[in-house]
Parts: sequence; structure tokens; C-alpha cells
Amino acid sequence: MRTTTLLRSGPAAWAALVLVPVLVWFSAQNTDSTIAYWPSISSQTTIVVGFISAACGAGAAWEAARLEQGGIADLAPARGMLSVAIMHLGPVAVLGLIAMIAPFVVIMTSVASPSGFPDPTILAVSYSVILAHIALGWFVGARMPKLLGATAMLIFGYLWGFWPAALGGLPWLRHLNGQGVTECCGLDQEPSIRSMAATFVFSLAIVTAVVLSSTLNHRLRRLLLSLSGFALVTAAALALAVPLDFQGTQARDIALRTCSGQNPRICLWPEQNGQRTDITRWAEETTTQLAAVGVTPDRQVQFGDPRPDQISVASNIATSPLPNEPPPCALRQGAAYPGDEAMIAIYAWLSLTGGVPKDDLAQRWPQEAIALAEQIRVLPANAQHAWYERNMRSVHDCAVLPDLAPASYTKAATS
Repeated sequence: MRTTTLLRSGPAAWAALVLVPVLVWFSAQNTDSTIAYWPSISSQTTIVVGFISAACGAGAAWEAARLEQGGIADLAPARGMLSVAIMHLGPVAVLGLIAMIAPFVVIMTSVASPSGFPDPTILAVSYSVILAHIALGWFVGARMPKLLGATAMLIFGYLWGFWPAALGGLPWLRHLNGQGVTECCGLDQEPSIRSMAATFVFSLAIVTAVVLSSTLNHRLRRLLLSLSGFALVTAAALALAVPLDFQGTQARDIALRTCSGQNPRICLWPEQNGQRTDITRWAEETTTQLAAVGVTPDRQVQFGDPRPDQISVASNIATSPLPNEPPPCALRQGAAYPGDEAMIAIYAWLSLTGGVPKDDLAQRWPQEAIALAEQIRVLPANAQHAWYERNMRSVHDCAVLPDLAPASYTKAATS
């Protein structure tokens, strides 16, 4: 059959007129969490897989029902239903590929694109999900009326594409439907190989079952082999997915970082190396400002933004002495943590001291903490240091109450 005839008679071309514009619009609304780092850009595109797989599954079901209604299997038995399926589902598979590329175009125009290429593994795994829905649509459509089969796949594809990500009780399901790496990645992370493997293997389970069902002639053998193949491959996918829970990322190889300097030691990822001179200079300026009040940054610092500006460098360096998590005493059930109030105030004081502009800090930090930090900053350097040391004790020890009042340190500074 000619390609033009396939396109004219099939659903792929008509579905593209609706699907692609919707994907472009949807992707444009979801670029806020994307950073200029290819694994992050690639992972963000997986959020649209649910739309694409639903549309492609419905298209495949429509084609299968149409061929079943026309009795194609009886008219051309020599070709075999598998070759017929490949020919008629080809345009639907191409639609899925085009629909996967559309979000990339949108996100790349919204985010400063880094050097390098999209993650081919994420693209391949996402496309395997689409192919699995196409295969399932072919199976369902041949057993249902034309409209009912397409509708069933449209609803199922949408629910399966988005519903598992909302489940707290069965978090591992997201690693089967292709949504496991959607929230990836920070610059120090990469997509979980195990999550992507679980998605691919489960997609393979569906395709394997449908292919066996379409190629075997003996009814009992077809049923047993299809179910056995699906069960075995699905078991392998579950073995990969269940231990992951919510985790769809893994740590990036730290050997890729390049570190230089001392106190602090600045570690940069490959995407940041082009700014090494500027970052080092900004870090030195912030370190000097902190040293004036007796504060030493963390021994090693890295940055989460692929292209950090002076403000983010100053913020990272200045606030590096603060712990990333509360102390163990604060994690006990029912425990009180008075150090939280101190942490908020110290963060504001360190940021302002390190050179972060007040206007920038005010966009993300309580105004009360900023006002208190400004009062502390007018004290002599030794009083500021005493305030910092005293209240850092409450950050690390739940039994120590903070003393944030500037008046408590004014007398010590003048005596």
C-alpha cells in the first residue's frame, strides 16, 4: 500500500493536527524546573509521554479495528498479521516519534541550551513506552468495535501515563510507565539507570506478549506463551522498580568535577568550567567579606546552577557553614528544635555579609529575618562573630535556646 494511502486512510495525520499543538502548548507551561543541563532537559520531556502514548494507542486500536472489520487477515493470509500490523502502524509510530521531538524544541527555546546532546537513553526509553501502547492498542482494537477500542486506549493511556505518579502508596509504579525520571535532575545528579531499565523491560513485556499473540496460530499455545512471556518479563521489571520507591535519580560521577583552591575548595562540573575564572574571583571576594567577621566557609563548595552568577556564588559560599539538615536530636518524634529560628536569622546575616543584595534576598527570605540581620551587621565585627557563634550552637544542639537579640552582644562589644 502506498504511503499516501496509509496516511489518508489512517488516524496518524489527523491526530498530529491536534496532538502536536497541544504538546507544544503544554511543554511551554512546564519549563520552570528545567536547568541548562541535558539530563534535566531530556527528563522534563518525559512528562508528555502520557499524552503521546494515549493518542498513539488509540490510533493503533482504530487501525486494528478497521482492519478486523475489513477482514484483511482472511484476504491476504500469506503476508501474516505481523507484517500487516507493521505496515499500518508505521505512521502511528512515526507520529509518536515526532511528538517526542516537539517538547525538545519548545524546552530548548526556553532554556539556555548547554553544549552536548539530548540524553539518547531517555529518548529511547520514552519511545519504548509509546511503542508498547501502540502494540497494546493493536491487541485491544482487534477485539473491540472501532470507536470503543480507540476510546478505551485513550482513557487507559492517559490514566496509566499520569495516575501512578500521584500514588504515594505504590511509588514504584512510576518506574514502569516512564515517569520515574521526570523530576530529574540537579547538576550533581543523573537519571537512574535502574528506573529507565524498569520502564524499558515493562514495555518489552507488553510488546512481547502482543507479538506472540499475533504470530502464533495454535490457540492454546498462543495463550500460554503470551501470558508466560508477559509474566516473566514483567517480574524482571518489578524486580528493578519496586526497590526504587520514589527515587528516579542517581549521583553523578564526582570524577567529572574539577576542584581547585583552598578554604573553600571550589568544585565545578564540566558545564561550569567556562566560568571558572569569574567563579573563583567571586568566591574570593565573598570569603574575604566573611573573614572580616570571623566566619570561614565550608572547606568544599559546589554550585547547582550550570551558569551561576555572582549572587548565587556569593549565596552558596556565604551560607555553606550552615548544615543541610537538622541535627539528629530534631528528627526524633515530638522533638522541639529551637535552632530553626536561629538558622533563618543566621542565613540572612551570612547572605548579606557575603555580598548578596538585600533586594534579592527579600524575594525568598522572611522580612523579619532580614531586618534582624541588618541590625546585627551594624555591630562591631567581634560582636557579630559572638552573635554568630552563640546562635550556631542552637543550630547544632536542640538543648540550646537561641539568643538573637542584638542588645545581648552590644555590651560585650563595648566592654
